[in-house]
Amino acid sequence: MAMMHQVFNLSLAEQHAATETAQARSEVLIDQQSSGIVIPGSILEAAVEISPERYVLFVTDGITYEESLTIVLCQRGEGVQEIIHIENAYTSGFFEALNLYDNRIQFKFFENTLWSLRVADSPKFTRPFIGDPKGVKRSAGFTKRLIITLND
Repeated sequence: MAMMHQVFNLSLAEQHAATETAQARSEVLIDQQSSGIVIPGSILEAAVEISPERYVLFVTDGITYEESLTIVLCQRGEGVQEIIHIENAYTSGFFEALNLYDNRIQFKFFENTLWSLRVADSPKFTRPFIGDPKGVKRSAGFTKRLIITLND
């Protein structure tokens, strides 16, 4: 099985600019080619290929005073599988210190906050709104593939 690795052949083409109430929306380009995958956000901070043509994208909006991080799990040909947001009102976040391990991705967002992200092979059953660290938002549902924790 191939190790997950950071890739640099993905980019974003903004389709809808951000408004007061909505994030920008951008299409994911793979090798400069349209993928048909449209995601929230406008700035691709990093892309990690976790298995062939399956990616975790770290995306921001470039709003300096209130930056949030959008994490998108997507698969070429299938589209978006899951999205989570990390936000903290009136706090600037900077995406940095990306590190890849065997089965998890570690990064910093917000001052000295170290996050750890695991991607489940198949959706894990979960109770909505339970088990995510403060500041993490996701759509309600009974399964999740993106499992995020804080490394204190």
